Amino acid sequence: MHKLIYFIFLTVIVSSSLFAQDVDKVKAKIEEMNKVYTQAMIDNDTDKMLSMYTDDVISMPSYQPTVKGIAKVRELSELQAQSGWKTTHFALNITDLILAGNLAIEIGNYDMKMSGPEMPEWADNGKYITIWEEQKDGSMKIKVETWNTDTNPWAQMEQAKQDEMKKVD
Repeated sequence: MHKLIYFIFLTVIVSSSLFAQDVDKVKAKIEEMNKVYTQAMIDNDTDKMLSMYTDDVISMPSYQPTVKGIAKVRELSELQAQSGWKTTHFALNITDLILAGNLAIEIGNYDMKMSGPEMPEWADNGKYITIWEEQKDGSMKIKVETWNTDTNPWAQMEQAKQDEMKKVD
C-alpha cells in the first residue's frame, strides 16, 4: 500500500512539473510572437499582423462591436492604417497563461502610445485576453482577442473641462 501511495505521489509531482515546463515553453513562444506582433503594429505592417490570426478570428476591441473573420479584421486594420494614426510604442506583459487542450489563454496588461493627424502623442494602458490556437503544423495563431483601457474617458473629459475652466478664469 505504501508503494502505491508513493507511486501516486511521484506521478503527481512529475506530472505537475511537466505541466509547468509546458506552460513555460508556451509562454516563451507567445512572448516571441508578441514581439513580432508589436513590431508589426509599430511598422503599420497589416499583412504581418494578419498572418498571426486564424481565418475565423473573433476580435472584441474597446468601444467597438465584435468583429468576426479575417476579412473584417483586415478591413478595420486597413482603415486604421489609412487614418493617419500611428502606434509609436506598444508593449505586452503576460500576467497569466492557461493551457486548455490546443488553446493557450494569454492574460496580461498593455502599454501603448499613438499619434495622429493634428494630435499630440496619446498614451493608453489596459488589459487584454488573447486566445491562441495551436495549428496542425504546430504554430499558434490568434483565435480570439479582446482588450480594454484602464483609462476612464469620462474622467479625462471631466479633467479637460476643469482645465479649460481654469484657463477662462
